Amino acid sequence: MKTTMKRAAILGSIAFSLFALAQPAAAQWQATAIGVAEYDTEETLLLLGGVSAGPGGPGWSPLVGVQSYYLTYKLPTETQNVFSVRPYAGLRNNFPGGSLAFTAGYAFVSDDDRVSPVGTAVTDSRDGVVISGALDHWGTGGPLGYQLLASYNFGGESFWGRGRVTTRVSQLAGGGQFRVGGEVAYANSGDFSMTQPGLVAEWHNGTGFILGFGVGRKLIADGDDATFFRLETVIPLAR
Repeated sequence: MKTTMKRAAILGSIAFSLFALAQPAAAQWQATAIGVAEYDTEETLLLLGGVSAGPGGPGWSPLVGVQSYYLTYKLPTETQNVFSVRPYAGLRNNFPGGSLAFTAGYAFVSDDDRVSPVGTAVTDSRDGVVISGALDHWGTGGPLGYQLLASYNFGGESFWGRGRVTTRVSQLAGGGQFRVGGEVAYANSGDFSMTQPGLVAEWHNGTGFILGFGVGRKLIADGDDATFFRLETVIPLAR
């Protein structure tokens, strides 16, 4: 009962923060959705989605959102299914050619006492406070783009981070472009650690929509390595 009340209080506090941050510039806000589907040769499936919103324009402004995922993976005697939802709030700085964001939220994870560390792009394997940072630099006309993502879950004492570099290989009509590049991710939780190099290809339609495909290897310390395949998208909902 105490645990339930504690979770309700935390969720209520985050919800109040989201509401309070949203008030000053509600009419000017923009919203973006993301989606990720990743599957590997060890039969681990991750489906992740999220929505974030914040005012447009340069400089620092509030950012609010929610991220959720469904994860299924094989154990020696069963298949484990995990569901998580994490509301968050923070700040974002829009600058010429990129943005920088910092957020804090709380992850609610189903059966978090039974979840085993597996090779995925999530830190939310346990209930707990999560802090995250994201740097996106798409440039002001040059071919190169950069991305740095990182998050840490205090409940599970788990870290995940990824760096990605892409270059424009084709300029399309209407401002769209086709990009290719590489990335490296790293995850750590207790005795579990994983390095995940990969290649990516992205199609940008010129109005904020992105469709990407990735492939690479999960190099798991003291575990079975795997090849992963990923489909991801970014969808502008309101601009």
